[in-house]
Amino acid sequence: MKKLLALSSLLAITLAACTPASGETIKIGYLGPLTGDAAAYGVDTLNGVRMKVDEINAAGGINGKQIEIVAEDGRCNGTDSSSAAQKLVHVDKVVAIIGGQCSGETLAAAPIAEAAGIVMISALSSSPDVTTAGDFIFRDYPSDALKTTAMAGYFETEGVTKIAMITENTDFATGFRTSLIADLGEDMIVFDEIVDPGTQDFRTLLTRLQGTEFDYFFPNGQTPPAIAAMAQQFRELGFTQPMISHDVGDSITLVEIAGDAVDGFRAISVPNAGEGEPFETAFTAKYGSPQQSLGFSAHAYDALGVLAQAIGAAGTEGTAIRDYLYALEGYEGIVGNFHFDDNGDVVGVPYVLREVQNGTFVTVADIAVAPR
Repeated sequence: MKKLLALSSLLAITLAACTPASGETIKIGYLGPLTGDAAAYGVDTLNGVRMKVDEINAAGGINGKQIEIVAEDGRCNGTDSSSAAQKLVHVDKVVAIIGGQCSGETLAAAPIAEAAGIVMISALSSSPDVTTAGDFIFRDYPSDALKTTAMAGYFETEGVTKIAMITENTDFATGFRTSLIADLGEDMIVFDEIVDPGTQDFRTLLTRLQGTEFDYFFPNGQTPPAIAAMAQQFRELGFTQPMISHDVGDSITLVEIAGDAVDGFRAISVPNAGEGEPFETAFTAKYGSPQQSLGFSAHAYDALGVLAQAIGAAGTEGTAIRDYLYALEGYEGIVGNFHFDDNGDVVGVPYVLREVQNGTFVTVADIAVAPR
C-alpha cells in the first residue's frame, strides 16, 4: 500500500483540532490552469471552490475563522505548476491545496506538497500515476485505470474489435493510452500515433489512416480544442466511423468548436453532477454557464467541502488533515457519497456514457465497472 496511516490515536486528532490556524484566516491554496488552452478547467474548478468557500464563510467559517483562497496558475504543465506549488507552500503558507487540475500539474506539485506535509486534493486529475504520487495526495475524481476498464467493457458490449487512436504527448493522455492498451490488448489498437502537445494539423496522420479497417476513432487529447481539431479533420477527410473519447471530450467547448463534426460523438465520463439540481441554479446565477463542465465545478466544490470538514474536525496541521481524510467513511457531496481508499483515490464516483445530440451532451447509459 502506498499510504501508511498515522492514526496514532483519536487523541492526536482531537488535540490537532484544538490547534488554531495562524493569522486571522485559514489560507487554502488553489492550483489549476487559469490561462492557456486548458483555462476552462481552471475557471470552472476555481468557481466551484469559491462557491463553497462563500457558503462556508457566510455560515461563520471554520471554527470561527474565514477561509482565504490563494489561487495560482499551473497552466496545465509541470513547470508552471511546480513554481506555483512552491509559492503556495513556502511563501503563502497555505494549510492545504485544491489542485492541481490537469494531471501534469498534480504530478509536478505532489513532491513539493509531500515534502512539506501539505494535503493536496485534486478535483480533476485522473492519471493512474496520481495513485502513487504521495501520502498527502488525494483526489475526488476517479483514476483512468478504472475509466479505461469501463471503456473496454463498452467496446466488448458493442462488438468493437479495432480502434484507431491519436494521442497527445501529455501526462494525462499518454497515461490514458497506456491504461487503455493494458485493458484492450495491443492487437485492438490498429492505428496508434503520438503527437507533440499543441499540434493543430492532424491531416497527414489521418491520411495514413485511410485504407485501414477500424470500428471507432479515439481522439485522445489533453484539451477540448485538441480533440475538436482531430474530430473536425477526421470528418473533413471523409471518415464516417463513430468517435469516442474520455471525459476531456465531454465538453461544451468541444461542441462549440467542432459543431456538426461531433454529432453523435461519445465519451466515457463521470456524471455531470449537479445538472438540473439546486447546485446548477445557484452556480449559474453566480458565475453564468460553466466553460467546460458543471460536473468539474461540482468536483471542485466537493473537494473544498471535504477539506473544510477535515480542517474543522482535525485542525490545520497537515498530518491530522491527512489522517482524517483516510479515516473518513463517507462525504455526501454533489458528486455523490464518496470516501478515499488507502492511496487517496476516490471511491463512490460512477461512470456514464455521454453523447452529443442536437448540439449538446446528454447521458445515454450508466457504465458499470469493477475495480481492478
